[in-house]
Amino acid sequence: MDQRLLTFVTVAEEKSFTRAATVLHITQPAVTQHIQNLESDYNVTLLERGKRSVSLTKAGELVFHQAKQILAHDKETKRLVDELLYGECGSIVISASFTFGEYILPYVLRRFQKLYPQIAFMVNIVNSDEVIHQVQSREADIGIIETEFSSESLKVVPFAQDTVSFIAASNHDFYLGEVPTVEELARQTWILREKGSGTRHIAEKALEELNIAPAHVLELGSIQIIKGTVEAGLGISVLSNWTVRKELSLNTLKIINPEGVALTRSFSYIYLPIEWQTKTIQLFAGCLTEISSFQPR
Repeated sequence: MDQRLLTFVTVAEEKSFTRAATVLHITQPAVTQHIQNLESDYNVTLLERGKRSVSLTKAGELVFHQAKQILAHDKETKRLVDELLYGECGSIVISASFTFGEYILPYVLRRFQKLYPQIAFMVNIVNSDEVIHQVQSREADIGIIETEFSSESLKVVPFAQDTVSFIAASNHDFYLGEVPTVEELARQTWILREKGSGTRHIAEKALEELNIAPAHVLELGSIQIIKGTVEAGLGISVLSNWTVRKELSLNTLKIINPEGVALTRSFSYIYLPIEWQTKTIQLFAGCLTEISSFQPR
C-alpha cells in the first residue's frame, strides 16, 4: 500500500496534519514529508494550509478521489490473497438499511460468526440511499437495501420478503370500527422516515395508491423514535412488521391496514460484480439467503 496516498487521504479526511499523524501512528514531520513528496511527484499543490485546518485544492480533490479507489483496491487485493492462502478468514464491511440492520441483521451475524469465526466484520447502519453509495464507492463490500433498485454497475439480488403495515397506538381512537377508512387515515398526522429511506419509499407508494395526501407529516430519522411517537398517540405510521413485533405482543401498538391493503417489499443485497470476488462476500450472501432461519423467538 502506498503510504504517501494513505497519508494524503488521512490528512484530507482529518483536515489536520497533527490529527492525521495521530491516526496513522507516525510523527507529524513524517506526514509532512509524505505530502511534500506526493506534491513533488504530481508537480501540483494538493492541500491548502490554513491556520487551523487544511483543505483540498481542485487538483487535491481529483487525487483524493483516485487515491481512495487505489487504497480500496489494494486492501481488496490483499484480502483476496489472504483468502487464497488461508481459506475462510479475512474481513467484510457490511452496510445495511435501518429496518434490516437493526432488527434482522443481528440474527444473520450470529449465524455467520458461528459458521465462520475467523472472519471479522464491521457494520454500518444507514438508509438505503447511503447503503447504495457506500457500496458504489467501495466503502462497503456488501449492502442490504429495502427499496426497489436497479443498476448497471451493481449486482442486485432480492433474497427475502418483508411485510409492512399501517401502525397506530393501541389506545388510538381516531376511528370507531376495526378497519379505518381512507378518509379517516387522510385526516391523521403521518410520522414517516426521512427521504432516502426504503420505509419512506413504500409508505409514499402506499399513500399514493390509496390517494391519500396527508395534511400533516412529521419526519423522523429513527425507527425507535417513530415507534415511541406513535405509541404516545401523536400520529400513525407505516413500518415493517419486524420492527414492531415487541410492541404488538405488548399491545402498545396495533396494525390498522385498510381493507384490501397488503404491503410487501423485497430485501436485496447489492455488491460490485468484479472479476475476483472475495469469498467472504459469497459466504455472507449465503447466510442472507437463509433468512427464514433467523426468525427471533
